[in-house]
Amino acid sequence: MSYTVNKSNSSASPNQYTVQDGVVNTQTDLSFIGKGYAGYGEVIAENFLHLMENFANTTAPTKPVQGQLWYDSATSRLKVYSGTVFVPSGGNVPYQSSEPTAPAQGDIWIDSDTGQMYYYNGATSILVGPPSSTGTTNGFTYDVIIDSSDASQNITKWFNDGNLIAIISEDEFTPKATLSGFATIKKGITLTTAISGTKFAGTATDSDALGGVAAANYLRSDSNDTTAGTLGIITDSGMTVGADSDLSITVDSTGVIVSNVIVDTDITFKMNDGGVTTTLMTLDGSASRVGIGTTTPSSTLQVAGTTTATAFVGPLTGAVTGNVTGNITGSGASSLGATTLSGTLITKAILPDNGDTYDIGSSSLGYNTVHAKATSAQYADLAEIYESDLEYEVGTVVIFGGDKEITMSTMGADPRVAGVISENPAYLMNSEATGQAVALQGKVPCKVVGQISKGDMLVTHSQHPGVARKGTNPSMGTVIGKALEEYNSIEIGTINIVAGRQ
Repeated sequence: MSYTVNKSNSSASPNQYTVQDGVVNTQTDLSFIGKGYAGYGEVIAENFLHLMENFANTTAPTKPVQGQLWYDSATSRLKVYSGTVFVPSGGNVPYQSSEPTAPAQGDIWIDSDTGQMYYYNGATSILVGPPSSTGTTNGFTYDVIIDSSDASQNITKWFNDGNLIAIISEDEFTPKATLSGFATIKKGITLTTAISGTKFAGTATDSDALGGVAAANYLRSDSNDTTAGTLGIITDSGMTVGADSDLSITVDSTGVIVSNVIVDTDITFKMNDGGVTTTLMTLDGSASRVGIGTTTPSSTLQVAGTTTATAFVGPLTGAVTGNVTGNITGSGASSLGATTLSGTLITKAILPDNGDTYDIGSSSLGYNTVHAKATSAQYADLAEIYESDLEYEVGTVVIFGGDKEITMSTMGADPRVAGVISENPAYLMNSEATGQAVALQGKVPCKVVGQISKGDMLVTHSQHPGVARKGTNPSMGTVIGKALEEYNSIEIGTINIVAGRQ
């Protein structure tokens, strides 16, 4: 008569097995013996052996039931049948190259290729660690090191592929033992100096310094700021000023360009003159005019006020209209070139810049009639150039004779008397000749000796060459001139006389 073997879980399918008489039921990995089956002893013994060894084999049992144990001799792991697949049992964590088949939520397995541990969250395997599959240190580790004062410092090391990239510390200190790349550990995160170019890349919300320069030393772009250094713009595109970029300063091959960008707007230069803001110059944008001292220039260049210039170079091709009422004073060498005035030049005074150096007119171009009068002169004599045998002092009495045209007088009351050596004649005849100016008429200084009264006629002295004396009833042709000053001395002196041979 057959019998039935029931499973513990009555809801399982199948939940029972029927064993017929005289046969062995092999629906599972254990053999169920029917009534009257010969050789039952071996079957029973093998069943016990299989249970004792948990079906140890490199391959899984072929007819497992849920909850059945199997010792996987290939991996040396005890596994249990979940109803669909054998899974590691108890502390035997699967160590294999791929995710276990049909894992249960919370199951742990280790990837034999990478050495990384995973857990199953019910949907997928999640990496527990380590973060790297290379076998090198990666991520954060915690350590305690001794600083230069022998105090213990708790730090966090940050590794990548076995390389120490940074150290995190709540205090700043110097390691007692040499730590490559970390001579000093700062408060916060300190990057290694042992790896060239190590830096943070990204956006920082704040910084104490940039390029080793304190943040406070950089110019602000969002507010008013100042600089103690020189501000340079090393591009020819230059700079613009104004909300609408009204003013532009640029550079091109011709030089620096300052321009107004807004159509017809002016460029104005202002000065603080004693606390008063004063317009110095206006560049009229609508009329292309320049005004100095005026904001509304009426011509290409209009200057209001006094103008002083050290030089004017170039032709004056336009008309000069209006009156010049002030002084025109030049310094240094000034050249007008060939200047023609078609009208009348009216001036109060014409003065040379260096004594009697210059001429009015020339030997080939002279004026017909000069209507003028002298207002003053130091010496108002008429003189002529005569060639002298020696260079004589001003006031020396000279006669016609000697090796040249004139020589110094040596004889008393000499009728050959020529005149007196002049210093600054009012009119000089024969001016182009070589020699000395001899006063013939007019006021001139003269060397004298003895007692002389105003109005005395003067003649040459016999004992003092080149000197005049008082003449008493002088003969015709011996008179030099008449005294204008009193003199009474046996020493030679100089007085003003009126020259004139009589």
